[in-house]
Amino acid sequence: LLGTLLLTRAGVRVSAGANHLVAGVADRSCLYWTYLRVQRPTNDLSMGWGSNSQWRTDFRRDHVVDGTLFYNVDAGFEPEQDDDPPPLDVLRHRCSTVTDLGDDLWPYYLFHSEPLDP
Repeated sequence: LLGTLLLTRAGVRVSAGANHLVAGVADRSCLYWTYLRVQRPTNDLSMGWGSNSQWRTDFRRDHVVDGTLFYNVDAGFEPEQDDDPPPLDVLRHRCSTVTDLGDDLWPYYLFHSEPLDP
């Protein structure tokens, strides 16, 4: 699936309506699946496990296949299977987008798929 792997970059500009992104939340909330960002809280599975843990933690892999987005493909559960799953925005964007949900969520076990063009 390497040909369908989605790669992300930091430092992009994004514009959207207030119903989708709120300035001060989307750009300053905790960024999950990230070890370190200057002036922004982060949360990563490798944190707190020692100096070698960053290299032993699996990468998050997202794919697009036949018009369908697959988020965190190595995880085990669809959010609907959990009693109280983190909001899908955290899985889609790796952070809170409208309401700051804090830095104590645990989205690492979640998998989700959705059409590329809803």
